[in-house]
Amino acid sequence: MTFNQYINRRRKELGMTVDELVERSGLPKGTVSKITAGINANPKLSTIEAICRALMCSVDDAMGLAPTSSVFTRAELEYIKKYRSLDSYGRNVMDSILDIEYDRCHPVLRVITRPYYAVSVSAGFGNPLDEPPEDEIEIPDTPEHRRGDYVVRVSGDSMTPAFEDGDLVLVEKNARVDEGDIGIFVLNGESFIKKQGVDELISLNPAYTPRHYGPADSITCCGRVICKLDLQ
Repeated sequence: MTFNQYINRRRKELGMTVDELVERSGLPKGTVSKITAGINANPKLSTIEAICRALMCSVDDAMGLAPTSSVFTRAELEYIKKYRSLDSYGRNVMDSILDIEYDRCHPVLRVITRPYYAVSVSAGFGNPLDEPPEDEIEIPDTPEHRRGDYVVRVSGDSMTPAFEDGDLVLVEKNARVDEGDIGIFVLNGESFIKKQGVDELISLNPAYTPRHYGPADSITCCGRVICKLDLQ
């Protein structure tokens, strides 16, 4: 694309007439007219720079020396013109509004860290909290997630469809686990993620029978499952 082809296309993108280009560039109308018509194919660098400033584009773009970069639309150009006409108070007001709207449209994802125990529950291992956490894991900072104390991985399919093999779950360590709640339990040395029943631990997958326990059994509750984490 030649220089005159580029600036004519750019003018149309901005809805700018040749007379407006003359006014914005500060160049003589004859000079601009010869360039836009393709009569002057080799204008001086100072002329090119003046036209590019008026069209809000780079010299490299106009001369085909670099990939096309972001350019201003006519609406953006008008906004800049109005902004520059404001006094300091008006600019401060517009800056504040712009910051608020930018934050609304581009929210910052805040994260918190929680201990991660690599021992998988429902895999026959002991209490996951007996050993120090292997690592810490970052999770989105939400009111729900702040209640959680640690993260463990689910093993097996006994809790499908709610929890699949390999899922990460967030657990509130000292929360009360009532009948019907999902918790992390250690029954006779084996760890499980199950639903609390009446003297039994219940799987959500009907293929698994409940695990009953009585006075002779050793059972510990390691907390209530708050939610499954989706960290993708």
